[in-house]
Amino acid sequence: MKIKLVILFFLAVLINQSYSQTLKGILTETPLKGIGDETNLSKKAAKPMTFSYVFSEKKSIQNLISIEKSAIDTTYIEKYGKKYETTSSVSRPTSLAYYKDLETKKYKVVATQEAKDVNIIEKLTKFDWRLINESKTINGYACKKATTTNTAYNSNQSIVAWFTEAIPVNDGPAQYHGLPGFIIQIEINDNTTLTFDKLVFSKENTAIAEPNNSAPELSFSDYSKQSAK
Repeated sequence: MKIKLVILFFLAVLINQSYSQTLKGILTETPLKGIGDETNLSKKAAKPMTFSYVFSEKKSIQNLISIEKSAIDTTYIEKYGKKYETTSSVSRPTSLAYYKDLETKKYKVVATQEAKDVNIIEKLTKFDWRLINESKTINGYACKKATTTNTAYNSNQSIVAWFTEAIPVNDGPAQYHGLPGFIIQIEINDNTTLTFDKLVFSKENTAIAEPNNSAPELSFSDYSKQSAK
C-alpha cells in the first residue's frame, strides 16, 4: 500500500512539474489548395504564415510573426484545355493572436485586418476526438493520429490531428486541444496544415496576458451579425 502511495505521489509531482514549465515553439500554417473550383493558389495565397507559441500554467497564446499585406493577386485557371486569367483578393491580417485558457475554458481570437480590429471571445470548443491506429514521425516526434469534425463558428471541417505523448501538454494550434498529448500537426479538409517545430521546454513560468485591442469583445455570432450589416 505504501509503495502505491509513493508512486501516486511522484506521478502527481511529475504532472505538476509539466504544468509549472513553459513550452515554446514555432507554428507554420500552410495553405495547400483553395476551396471549391478555385483550387489553384497563387504564390501570394500559398505563402505560409508563421506564429510564435507559448504555453504556461494551463494557458497558451499563438501570435502571428510573418506579416503580409492584403493584395489583389493574379492566377490562372485551366478549363477545357485553355488557361483563363483571374484576379482575386489575398486578405492577410497584420496582427493575429489565438488565446486559450484551459482552466476557465476561454478562447479568444484578436486580430487586425485591413486596419480594422477584431476581438472575438468564445467558450473553448470540446472536440469529440476519435483515436486512429496510425502513427508517423513529424519533426522528430513520434505521433499518433486522431480525427474529428469541427463545427464551431459555422464550420464543417474534417480534421486530422497528429499528437505526441512525449510532450505532456493537452494543447495544440488555434482552438484545437483535448488529446492525451501535444498536437504537433493539424490537417484541415486537405486544404491547410498547421505544424509545430522548434518546441522547447524551459523551467521558468511565463506569464501569459490575455490579448486585447480597440475592438469590443464579441461572440462569433454577434461579430458575424455586425459584419453582415
